[in-house]
Amino acid sequence: MIKDRDYSVDAIKFFAVILIINSHADIMYPSWKLLATGGAIGDCLFLFCSGFTLFMGGVKSFDNYYKRRVSRIYPSVFAAMIFIHIFNSNYPSNYEQLLGGEFIIAIMIYYVLLYFIRRFAIHKLGWILAGVAFISLIVYYLWFPYKYETSSKGLYGISTLYRWIPYFAAMLIGAWIGMRRKELRYNAWKDFAKLLLCVIVFYTVQFAGKMYRPIAPWQVVTLFPLMGIIVYFYKWCNCKWMKSIYQHKWGNRMIMIVGGLCLESYLIQGVLFTDKMNGIWPLNLLVIMLTILVCSYIVRCGARIFVQTCRSEDYEWKRIFSLY
Repeated sequence: MIKDRDYSVDAIKFFAVILIINSHADIMYPSWKLLATGGAIGDCLFLFCSGFTLFMGGVKSFDNYYKRRVSRIYPSVFAAMIFIHIFNSNYPSNYEQLLGGEFIIAIMIYYVLLYFIRRFAIHKLGWILAGVAFISLIVYYLWFPYKYETSSKGLYGISTLYRWIPYFAAMLIGAWIGMRRKELRYNAWKDFAKLLLCVIVFYTVQFAGKMYRPIAPWQVVTLFPLMGIIVYFYKWCNCKWMKSIYQHKWGNRMIMIVGGLCLESYLIQGVLFTDKMNGIWPLNLLVIMLTILVCSYIVRCGARIFVQTCRSEDYEWKRIFSLY
């Protein structure tokens, strides 16, 4: 099983879960709230993995292709809604939550676009990616009110449809890398150095834009190191040290379990954050992260029950409660 899988994608999902949870845990940082970050990177890593795996299978008809996407995501969305309202009956509800939230809605739109790109323009991914980058810059440049809002919250701290455009690039990069992964060359130290450089540039420009208003509009340039981060993160996760961790019994289990809960952890984490344990910081972060993972597993089991209930076959309880 290990030989047939691309262990780097599983590893990326593992890190994406941790980064996304941490980015939403700002109320759990008593003093150093700036450390509650990594959400944009985590989101793009998740989108990268989605694009990477989508182009690896055969081309199906659109209805069956999209049905598979819906059947993977929306049982978890419905199970998460039930869990959230059992856990907190006062949690606000709206149509966006019913559809899975802004991020899930964007992904479902990306799936449509990716299907037709793969069907009719698979050999023009580079040009399409360049087009998305160009459109992102033009829309940002013309959207003046948005540029000035970034001075307080940052480009990635505001819920806006604008992010749907550049985030699509992360999925396209995943598809492009997935198709050319055997042509890539890997060097652990060089790839890590480039990854670190992209991270430094990304956060330096972001922080400067928040602190110094004239620089705020220039935060859009962080999209380029952000895309570099996901590329070099993938290459770094392809190195021998990660393969040795993945092939280790417990390392494999941890990566597979946590990475496999990427969707569910995103859906339910918001209702579980609390500042009641801030007195034991940073242990409170570990406790909440483990709590989120356990609850995510419960939600995934609920989603599998929902899927199997809608089929005529008998329940496969072993499959429902499987950790992977």
